[in-house]
Amino acid sequence: MKQLIKSETVRGKLDMPRSTFERHVKLRTNSLPSPIYIGRSRFFDAAEIDAWMAGFTSHPANDA
Repeated sequence: MKQLIKSETVRGKLDMPRSTFERHVKLRTNSLPSPIYIGRSRFFDAAEIDAWMAGFTSHPANDA
């Protein structure tokens, strides 16, 4: 069974301002996993978010 986490929890993990997070969710920037809506509440699959975040941390930034 999927573990769902609230949108605000994901935003906190990303340490991102609300407006920036909302833009990323709307535009699906950087292949951000799709949200799951239950009623009017928005959730994300915790495993998908963790895997998505691990993809960024496993690739070091280019220091040019």
